[in-house]
Amino acid sequence: MKVSVLDASSLRKTLLRLIPKHDKIYMAVAWADSGPVADKLIENKRKFESVTVGLDFCATDPDFVDALQGVRNSFVFKKQGACFHPKAYLFVTGENAEAIVGSANFTRGGLGSNIEACVHVRCSVSDPAIASLIAMFDSFAPHRQPVTRLLAESYRRQAAIAARKPRPAAPVLPTETKDFRRIDSELLKMDWPTFIREVRKDPNHHFATRMKFLRYLQSLFAKVGSFSALSVAEWKMVAGIVHPDAVADSGLEKYQIGWFGSMQGSGSFTNLIANQDEDIAKAVDAIPSRGLVTKADYDEFCELFTDAFSNSARVGRHPTATRLLAMKRPDVFVCVNNGNTANLAEALSFAPSTLGLDNYWERVVEPIKMADWYNSKRPSGKQAEAWDCRAALVDAIYYEEV
Repeated sequence: MKVSVLDASSLRKTLLRLIPKHDKIYMAVAWADSGPVADKLIENKRKFESVTVGLDFCATDPDFVDALQGVRNSFVFKKQGACFHPKAYLFVTGENAEAIVGSANFTRGGLGSNIEACVHVRCSVSDPAIASLIAMFDSFAPHRQPVTRLLAESYRRQAAIAARKPRPAAPVLPTETKDFRRIDSELLKMDWPTFIREVRKDPNHHFATRMKFLRYLQSLFAKVGSFSALSVAEWKMVAGIVHPDAVADSGLEKYQIGWFGSMQGSGSFTNLIANQDEDIAKAVDAIPSRGLVTKADYDEFCELFTDAFSNSARVGRHPTATRLLAMKRPDVFVCVNNGNTANLAEALSFAPSTLGLDNYWERVVEPIKMADWYNSKRPSGKQAEAWDCRAALVDAIYYEEV
């Protein structure tokens, strides 16, 4: 047995030599990039015995994943709750074996600019260490899968979105059927020009009138530190209380208050709004007026919103709650109402009857945040205002008269 230590640069040179030299190739790495070494690897794909790459944090280059489509004995790995993190390479010809194990991924950094340390072992294929390595490669089988066109295309979209985030999550793969249907929906695949074109169609309402309403609401929240500081008429406007007397003589009659979900039929909610309930005000204030809205912010809102109904005949539900959320932060939330629930549920792959405050964030907010249009660069001009309200405007696509 011969042993040497390789840094990143020498590993790159060694791989370029070993890939064409040997008859069998094994590899398991957390992440991989395209490039000259990857090109050499794919040129020798007929030699693959077990080549597995991880996709955690969407850190693997989508071009490399594309190159694995349909390649025998090549896989991607994903296991819920675990990060795929090995860096192992094995080359075999007849009775001769060369193994490299260390810190370096199959990436530009791992094969170039990074400070890496890898052990290069040359020995007989009968050496127990080689058998252990092959057993390790085989052990990945329960959580690996071949690369299909569907997987590669979806991964590319998710990786593009993840690249804009400080620490992106692992992608959703086609084998995760339920979750994949949600992230692979047409709603999430729209780019910004397609999305705004669909929103502008607005067959049941009028886009310009929607925007006038949303702009006014944003001006309301911008001028006060707390929801409690608004007038009763303004509370009703935000809450979607559309009774003819709700905003009479307030100057707010000119706005289409019922658009984005009329909440007039919610008796207990209407009473709380009319009485400017303290817990409702605290709930709305729990959502920041600008910047990042976190799951913790949402959970605090839900707790306070639910508490507001403790002395009411009925409990607070997601239509009234999401109306308040969408009107305060139309860039994050969409009001789920009787007119859009069925279509939105179909688009995001959940049963309409199962939606509630406990899963709205997971089933609606998080998928929308993964949409191509949602993560687009803020446009200039008039479209900028629509972009600032883009989540709430989903209602314009999926609402139907009921």
